Amino acid sequence: MNPFFFGTRDRRIFGVYEPAAFGTAGKRAAVICYPWGAEYLHAHRTMRQLALKLSLAGFHTLRFDYFGTGDSAGDMVDADLKGWESDVEMAIEEIKEMVGATEVTLVGLRLGATVAARVASRLGKEVEALVLWDPIISGDEYLERLDVTDRSVPVVPEPERAQAAEAVEIRGFPLTGNMIEDLRSVGLSRLISEPVTRTLMLVTERSPLHSALSPLASGPFSGSLEIEYLGAVRPWIEDSANSGMVPFGVIQRIVNWLS
Repeated sequence: MNPFFFGTRDRRIFGVYEPAAFGTAGKRAAVICYPWGAEYLHAHRTMRQLALKLSLAGFHTLRFDYFGTGDSAGDMVDADLKGWESDVEMAIEEIKEMVGATEVTLVGLRLGATVAARVASRLGKEVEALVLWDPIISGDEYLERLDVTDRSVPVVPEPERAQAAEAVEIRGFPLTGNMIEDLRSVGLSRLISEPVTRTLMLVTERSPLHSALSPLASGPFSGSLEIEYLGAVRPWIEDSANSGMVPFGVIQRIVNWLS
């Protein structure tokens, strides 16, 4: 495990690099995109195990904290999805430069999966493969589950919007009005309706929204998109019965699919 900082002077990002295991081909690279808030805390051990398994399979792996989260610079009130997408792109360039890779795989969990999908839709074939683990399909549904929709968050006009510190607290994490507006724009189906990148979506928590996605895996772009439904522990959920458990079956499925 090799912790370090990358990015720019004004946007220092904390990352952890796991080199490909000795004796493997070691020319493939993967960037892991974390979920947000309490889900990040609960899933942290699982994401570390995912990075280790990918390393053993021959991937140089980089996981990192978005700007304003974890050990990266910035405050959470400065965070927005566009900025996090730029963090993913910086991580891609960093790992490519470090190991000489020309393409990078993106693996994301929950909101991290949706951020990864947004980046992949823009970069196209620069992303070798995309793994979406229980991605956020609808920003509105995500906010409803976070119990945000019935809270009053001031709408801050430009140009003050970028400096807005008004926020609601979600399980100990501040969520700004700006970020809520960003999340309301999230819609996964349009990002994966015509995937350029080979994509695997793994679903362990099924909802009615998934029924609208199923036809995408059997349509004209079905060769690029696979959707699988698995039964497994959901590591991002605080559950006393399963606390600390790692869904190794899901991790192994990701490794096998990428290999």
